[in-house]
Amino acid sequence: MIDVDAPSLFRPLLPEAVRLAEMPPDRADPAVLAAEELQQVARAVPKRRLEFAAGRQLARRLLDDMGQGIEALPGDADRVPRWPQAVVGSITHCRSLCAVAVAPRTLSAGIGLDVEPAEPMKPELLPQILRESEFARLRDWPHRWRDLAGILTFSAKEALYKSIYPAHRVFLDFQDVELHWSGFAPDEGGLFATFEAHVRVPQATFPGMTRIAGRARVAHGHVGTVVVVPPQA
Repeated sequence: MIDVDAPSLFRPLLPEAVRLAEMPPDRADPAVLAAEELQQVARAVPKRRLEFAAGRQLARRLLDDMGQGIEALPGDADRVPRWPQAVVGSITHCRSLCAVAVAPRTLSAGIGLDVEPAEPMKPELLPQILRESEFARLRDWPHRWRDLAGILTFSAKEALYKSIYPAHRVFLDFQDVELHWSGFAPDEGGLFATFEAHVRVPQATFPGMTRIAGRARVAHGHVGTVVVVPPQA
């Protein structure tokens, strides 16, 4: 069952034209998976199977609402969901939340969502995620949120990657993207922020779009980040 009355992490981050659905993975029903989907998680642990089922359950609901109903949403060889041709979408999940966003391709060339628990990242992982210039700019962060700068940066780079990878299939390391954060503001006891992602590998992104804007939020015990790429001519 989907709890439509639960507070939304991602809705304040997305344009109204982007359809969104969210729920905890433990409310998913793996019995709704099609045979082709079940095959992809046949050897998965129960937790992973629930997360996968939650994503597909929400995606089917949104696609039905768009008149793009499908029997299955399998992943390809790169584990990218095979969305209908006229649709772009993104699925994300952590242990306590799954979210799916979809939009017509006429409105966006790519969508990336990422959710993580709002917990500080292990210090030894930070040099893998943050570039030296990003470390230097941590002094610009509100003091009370600096402990989450690592996980927010990780999440934002994941969302950026998910928004462009399906179209270009070029692998990016965390060091291949540089973030500039701004727009810090309080948000329901948490944080709202904006960022600009500089993709340092031009062939990995859309022509003329090496800088792409995104939005982030800390709320309800989660970090949520979103990138919505403008439509391409």
